[in-house]
Amino acid sequence: MAIPEIPESCFRAAGWECDCEVRSALIVNPIAKRGRAVLLARRAQKQLQEAGWECELWVSERGEHVRVLTERAVAEGMDAVLVAGGDGTIHYAIQVLAHTDIPLGIIPCGRGNDLVRNLGIPYEPERAAEVIAAQHTRRIDLGQIHATNFPEPRYFEGIVTCGFDSAVADFVHRHRVVPGGWIGYFGVAMMLLARFRFPFVRVRGEGLRFEGRVLLVATANCPSYGGGMWIAPTAQMDDGLLHVCIVRSTSKIRIALLFPTVFTGKHILEPEVSLHALTEVHLEGEEPLPLFADGEPIGTTPAVIQIVPHALRVFVPAPF
Repeated sequence: MAIPEIPESCFRAAGWECDCEVRSALIVNPIAKRGRAVLLARRAQKQLQEAGWECELWVSERGEHVRVLTERAVAEGMDAVLVAGGDGTIHYAIQVLAHTDIPLGIIPCGRGNDLVRNLGIPYEPERAAEVIAAQHTRRIDLGQIHATNFPEPRYFEGIVTCGFDSAVADFVHRHRVVPGGWIGYFGVAMMLLARFRFPFVRVRGEGLRFEGRVLLVATANCPSYGGGMWIAPTAQMDDGLLHVCIVRSTSKIRIALLFPTVFTGKHILEPEVSLHALTEVHLEGEEPLPLFADGEPIGTTPAVIQIVPHALRVFVPAPF
């Protein structure tokens, strides 16, 4: 289903008001942004309504409920599905929107907001709504993971973690009071590092055969996670590739010293780190290793991860 284009003649010089209507559902995660997400979503809703959109606000109860509400929006023939939340909330919406022509709009309300950072979407709800109202869309890739102990394949927009970053993601997922952004990630990482045991993994892909003990294996569709940590700086969201960052085991003092380089992407220059561009990755451990995708639990190894080119349509700022 194609979203109806709003003609230029509809826009009024005073603002975004328009005589045309686009039907949309704005799904909000009420616990996002420390409980402020509904308020921020209402500000975006008001902006869209002033732009002539029909925008219904639907409050979700949990992650899977976001998926249910997205299915409802599609069934009711909505022209667009909008999400007020973070990467985890978006994760559930894309399970329904993948391989459709229904565009996803994002009102950033998460702790990390890595997807919107990579797409250049403004953080302020009114400005994010203006991006949606302008109706400029882009097709981006998604990853898909087939993991053990998980009922079905799942799409992801960001990064699949394995090893230390999964341990951090698990802690953050279970403790919602952890501050957002890289500060929260850094604090949790330093706390968990002392007792972390380096797992043995096997990684297979086109031209890649690795096995050994690692700090982490991050399989990336976008460059950053954790609120701005550039774990895979070469990754692009429309290049048809997964970018796999392997950080081999080393001393924990060495890891602590190297940690700041992740914020600039310069860690990939270190001898313990390698980066590989692939279309399919096979992960296996000596024992089942927890996996997280977009910060959400997604099963355990062994797993197969694949790129799905141009699978999602999303509202983004118009290029200059």
